[in-house]
Amino acid sequence: MSFLGPLLIVGFIGLTAVLSKGKKNSYEIIVFDEAKLFDGVLRNNEKYHLKWAPEDKNYNQVQEIFKSDENLDLLLYLPSNLIKTNSMTAKCLYKAIPSSSAQKHLTSIINEAIELYRVNQNHINIETYKAIKTRINLDIIDVEDPDNKNIQRKGIIGFVFAFFIYFFILMYSVQVMRGVIEEKTSRIIEIIISSVSSFKLMIAKIIGVGLVGFTQFFIWIFVITVTSVLLLNNLVPDIYSSTLQSQNPLTVNTGESAQIIEFLLYKIHWPSMFIFFGVYFIGGYLLYAGMMAAIGAAVDEETDTQQFLIPLTIPMIFALSMISSVIDDPSSSLSFWLSEIPFTSPVIMLVRIAMGIGPSSVEAWEIILSVGLLFITFILTTWLSSKIYANGILSFGKKASYKELFKWLKS
Repeated sequence: MSFLGPLLIVGFIGLTAVLSKGKKNSYEIIVFDEAKLFDGVLRNNEKYHLKWAPEDKNYNQVQEIFKSDENLDLLLYLPSNLIKTNSMTAKCLYKAIPSSSAQKHLTSIINEAIELYRVNQNHINIETYKAIKTRINLDIIDVEDPDNKNIQRKGIIGFVFAFFIYFFILMYSVQVMRGVIEEKTSRIIEIIISSVSSFKLMIAKIIGVGLVGFTQFFIWIFVITVTSVLLLNNLVPDIYSSTLQSQNPLTVNTGESAQIIEFLLYKIHWPSMFIFFGVYFIGGYLLYAGMMAAIGAAVDEETDTQQFLIPLTIPMIFALSMISSVIDDPSSSLSFWLSEIPFTSPVIMLVRIAMGIGPSSVEAWEIILSVGLLFITFILTTWLSSKIYANGILSFGKKASYKELFKWLKS
């Protein structure tokens, strides 16, 4: 799994890139302009090629032409009352549903054509109109750090890291629990416990599985990096081109793909993301693994763990569900508390860190406090878990309950 997992991830990314190349690159569109106002006004190009319906045909007849002609992809119907108000609706009939970009393009050129028609009807100079009409992009910029802008986009990267840390923490914590259950049911624990204390045994189990997880994490990073360069370099050559990387970010082609590449290469602080992923993985894993070990010691079979697992996994699942709210307002009190509470901080803090370290998202003291609380809580929960572990590891034949766990905690 150490090598297969990352290979599957990169493989799916590569498959997505290959399949994306097969998507429809152009549309043949027949236009039925009922009022005959927009011929020559609607923008036409090779990707969205407009063909005007015969003037002697009505709408129903044009529909039949559209249905019978296999070369036509869309029928654009512009009703005669389209220009009377701002709330009228055009229609686009399809055989296979068009992409969202095609829908946006058609909406854009229809609005543009209506505006130009009204400009002419009101005897406004077209050049004056074009000079007045403005389309702007709004950059959201941190006043203290002008380079940190549009941080909500960075939150998407944070979400990916948050999902992986959730996956890794639960996966390896559950491995600790299963290992304890296996040793207990095979009675091998009776031999081991005679030569080492239960606390040392629990800590050794947690550290051992944790080191396996950390080693696998580094293997994943290495394999994903190498295979991405080798595989995706052939599928999407521009991503790794030296020409692109040597250019100033501001001079790179502003196409959609180029903007994504520029964003990933220049706008995300990858070293801090990987460093804090490691820190929060260690803290989160130690926190949950100790409690999982206690659960494993308290039960005789894995099927008995469900009543104890649900309360443990709810905080992490809740944290994942709140990521959208955190991305929307990373400086809110909700974001602050979720990134400080130890049971949710490994997930939420990575999202805020991805959005930038500073007043606009998360400040350095918040990260220090969060990490401190995480490791202090780990020490406290491990101490409590060791009590359950010590009492439960040699307890057989009795189904554990919350009442029994509290009794062991008091002992």
